[in-house]
Amino acid sequence: MPLNLRNGYRRQWRTEDEMLEEGPSWEDKPLHGMYHRNITEVADLNKSYQWLESAGLKDSTEALILAAQEQALSTRAIEAQIYHTRQDPRCRLCKEAPETVQHITAGCKMLAGKAYMERHNQVAGIVYRNICVEYGLETPRSKWETPPKVVENERAKILWDFQLQTDRMVMANQPDIVVVDKEQRKAVVVDVAIPSDGNIRKKEHEKLEKYQGLREELEKAWKVKATVVPVVIGALGAVTPKLEEWL
Repeated sequence: MPLNLRNGYRRQWRTEDEMLEEGPSWEDKPLHGMYHRNITEVADLNKSYQWLESAGLKDSTEALILAAQEQALSTRAIEAQIYHTRQDPRCRLCKEAPETVQHITAGCKMLAGKAYMERHNQVAGIVYRNICVEYGLETPRSKWETPPKVVENERAKILWDFQLQTDRMVMANQPDIVVVDKEQRKAVVVDVAIPSDGNIRKKEHEKLEKYQGLREELEKAWKVKATVVPVVIGALGAVTPKLEEWL
């Protein structure tokens, strides 16, 4: 008479799996699943985690980013609301909002003037250098060097943080980068934003709307086909499905 041990093991594992399914999944946990829930509807998940495979970061840097995504950093809000070791959850810098990971990475007015601006310029600089390489233009010697306002050759002209003059006044007339392709008679308005990861789709739409007036004026004045490219990357790495298409 066969023992049917294999079937017995299968029944045992099915039972354990069913028991596990009854508990909360990782995504459903109120704290550690928050990041994944926030970006699921707005981000390209594969691209948003691609840095784990190809960025070449140190293990300690990867661990810090993942800990931030998992809300596993000991912020004042965590200490007050989860550990109950502190009474005041407010940010130690601005003293206004709870000191959460989202607040530190993208919402503190005390960090906006310097830290967030440096981060923004680093991302814009990477885009700028890649554009220059594409058109055979000289690139800045280091990532800390501020690009020149204008570089140009027979193929293209690249403007960096340049205030554009148009026949009709438009409020948004100083994007991060403008690329003028002389051969194809095209202009690309590039503007960078690093919002909180759950707001990447909203910020992308805002950038498109913000520069529509400038796009129309450039088409009329320069006789080119102009497009707006918002480079929006979440503070913790999330990107929209559109980003790869535009870049």
